[in-house]
Amino acid sequence: MAKTSPSLVSSLLKEIRAGLEARADEKTRLAVIAAQPKSSVKALGVKPSFIRSIARDVVSKARPAVNYATALALVDAAVARRTREEILVAVEILERFRRDFGASLFAHLERWSAAAEDLEVAGALGGRIAAPVLAKEPARMASVKKWARLKSVGKRRLAVLSASGLVTDGRREAGLVLEMCEHLLHEDNPALVSDVAGLLRDTTKVDAKAVQDFLFRRSVDGNPDILRAGSENLDAARRAALIAKLEAQAGVPASLAAAER
Repeated sequence: MAKTSPSLVSSLLKEIRAGLEARADEKTRLAVIAAQPKSSVKALGVKPSFIRSIARDVVSKARPAVNYATALALVDAAVARRTREEILVAVEILERFRRDFGASLFAHLERWSAAAEDLEVAGALGGRIAAPVLAKEPARMASVKKWARLKSVGKRRLAVLSASGLVTDGRREAGLVLEMCEHLLHEDNPALVSDVAGLLRDTTKVDAKAVQDFLFRRSVDGNPDILRAGSENLDAARRAALIAKLEAQAGVPASLAAAER
């Protein structure tokens, strides 16, 4: 791997911070804090729509040009500074080097997971970095399963979005994904309910029978919201049977259940 210069990383961070501060909004910052009051990651209050443009501008101006090693070092430095939007911009830049991702990147992800207390950072690290790495190295699923068992909502979100790499873009590791989902069917955080359901829908495209069996087996104790949303890619008859079972368990009258379907 090509080496990088600490001075270049420092210069890039200054450029990123300047771009972010120019677009910071106090109302947005307060909204982020209100949504995640216990997060240890600082927020500047920059809307997500600006993150990509700032990353693009910083990379286009960089001299020498940013390479993979520099992008890795940039995320390392941004995570150490624990500022939400700096991390998001750095991840956006690193994703440009997806072809260079390898198993060694998981050592970095283990360190970066400390910043995954922030749900937006967790989403970016999971979907943009960890998922493509896991697709190349499914054996790394052991690390992902550890995140799925932690108390941190953000780290559990990191796990779910990482696992999507095993059932998208031609990957067919449904068994590994469903094994992890066993620990996540009681989620009630809205972001995780949506993420787990989305992962189940993606997995259905790979192995519908396995997901069907999984959902019916866990229908007695799983969060009905996850089970309903996660079953959307089952065939109509199987999904109707699952929903009928959930409604019967909840004591919904059959006439009302039929009307809702």
